[in-house]
Amino acid sequence: MKKNFIVRQITEADYTTVYNLIKTAFETAEHRDGSEQDFAVGLRNSENYIPQLDLVAEQDGKIIGHIMLTKTYVTQPDGSKYHTLLVAPLSVLLEYRSVGAGSALMKEGLRIAQTMGYESAFLVGDPNYYQRFGYKLTHLYGINHESLPAEYIMVKEFVPEALNGVTGLINM
Repeated sequence: MKKNFIVRQITEADYTTVYNLIKTAFETAEHRDGSEQDFAVGLRNSENYIPQLDLVAEQDGKIIGHIMLTKTYVTQPDGSKYHTLLVAPLSVLLEYRSVGAGSALMKEGLRIAQTMGYESAFLVGDPNYYQRFGYKLTHLYGINHESLPAEYIMVKEFVPEALNGVTGLINM
């Protein structure tokens, strides 16, 4: 399978294609709840949406992958909020996995996020996949979620020690 694809910002004309891509991609995911595509639409329609961080991978005019990073926060014990990003979802069509599309989407999303001044990004996912990008389990930082399993909640610091002194619950 050839690896010549581009990563670009999503357009409104792509929304239906991306909705279907997310639905199809998650059909083969080990962990899913079947509503990932609707979750993405909800994020896109929220005040936390960042258009520059809604990206697609395209090969020969076909959208083969998608990533979205949106605003979120950690509620700290004193009630203050640490503002950060949520990566959700990252989707690649099954036949285009293992050619670097997911990696390219992640790297470009993180690159843009850093240029925008963000210092970290959280996600829920398979540690075996996301560790390659520098993600670490959040409980190592004293950050958890009310109901999601700790072994799948991860964070990447773009700025060294960005999470020093940050503890609490991540909003996902």
